[in-house]
Amino acid sequence: MKICVINSGGTIACVGAPLAPMSAEDFAANSRRLIEPVLTAMYPELELSWDTGLAFPNAATGTLDSTNLQPRDWCRIADYILEQYDRFDGFVLLHGTDSMDYTAAALPFLLNRVGCGGAGEALLSKPVIVTGSQVPMYARGEPDVLRFNTDAFQNLCGAVACARLGLPEVCVYFDARLFRGSRVLKVDASDFRAFDSPNYPPLGDYGIALDVDCARVLPGPADRSVSLADPAVRQRVRDRLAAITYGIDACTVMPLSAFPAAFDAAAGSAQMARLIDACVATGLKGLVLLGYGEGNFPSGNPDAPAEGAVYRALQAASEAGVIVVDSTQVIAGRQASSAYAAGAWLPQVGAIPSGDMTPVAALAKLMVLLAAAEHEGWARKDVERLFACNLVGEVSEAD
Repeated sequence: MKICVINSGGTIACVGAPLAPMSAEDFAANSRRLIEPVLTAMYPELELSWDTGLAFPNAATGTLDSTNLQPRDWCRIADYILEQYDRFDGFVLLHGTDSMDYTAAALPFLLNRVGCGGAGEALLSKPVIVTGSQVPMYARGEPDVLRFNTDAFQNLCGAVACARLGLPEVCVYFDARLFRGSRVLKVDASDFRAFDSPNYPPLGDYGIALDVDCARVLPGPADRSVSLADPAVRQRVRDRLAAITYGIDACTVMPLSAFPAAFDAAAGSAQMARLIDACVATGLKGLVLLGYGEGNFPSGNPDAPAEGAVYRALQAASEAGVIVVDSTQVIAGRQASSAYAAGAWLPQVGAIPSGDMTPVAALAKLMVLLAAAEHEGWARKDVERLFACNLVGEVSEAD
């Protein structure tokens, strides 16, 4: 089985003090010398390719700390996988942890294509396993050495083991657990258990043995006519991806967290309303509201929400073409703002419910849908309907 290991950067491939990315060539050379013998001894049928072809033009080393990744870089990674698709049976993407959850959420929407009704028209047929680490893999030396007692070695080996299974979806492997990529959140800045999937159980665990619950895994394409294994299908996805790449910078979607802020109901003013107005004035195309609890958001007037400044600001944003999503800043649980008067007003300003989707997935999903709309011929109502649908396992059900 042929597995392609793509190095985009991140802590796993950093060296020095302060930590900075090493080149993909240096990382590949170290890995062939120190990691590959272990993996091929464990899996004799395995053929590993330590790829060095993906490069980010804004970085001198070609690799990039994920803090600096842009939405256009999600497209760059997706297109590189599609370009190499025929040559390999699976892919392992090494990535920084800072924005790994964003990339893992965006890739399924970029590598799969759905029609206006939400049905899959081009579906991933091979595994893409995203991983990284909290501690670097190597230390500089003559030659470089493998660092002792880090999560880097375990995560890389575990990701390769998962890629061998052929699961047809984008996953994150971290600290002995395999997650659906569109469901993960970074939950710890320093512990090895850095990622979790609060609203969907792990697809697998690696204890004494690698145990995957196949019932939780996406089924993949039912027919070659909708599979990326077909060159014509794959080319249609690449054509769509080119259009998304061209337009995604103009489709900014911003998260806005509720926080205790000043408002004057009698005067009809609110600090949050001014923030919304200022953001919309920049050309914003989408707004993901991170409300309290189940998605409640301050309207600017507790007794008469429709007279509140925040209500009016969101209504004006929606009327100006901004798609507003109601989500929650709480890590686990389902958005259901209609349970409280403090959130029941949000549909009146056009806010779309996000269910149990993470706010990270909501942002990535909305941005990709907006960037694809012109190419696909979608109107705003189509984008809103597709956002509410479960497209790649990112949400359990519509509200």
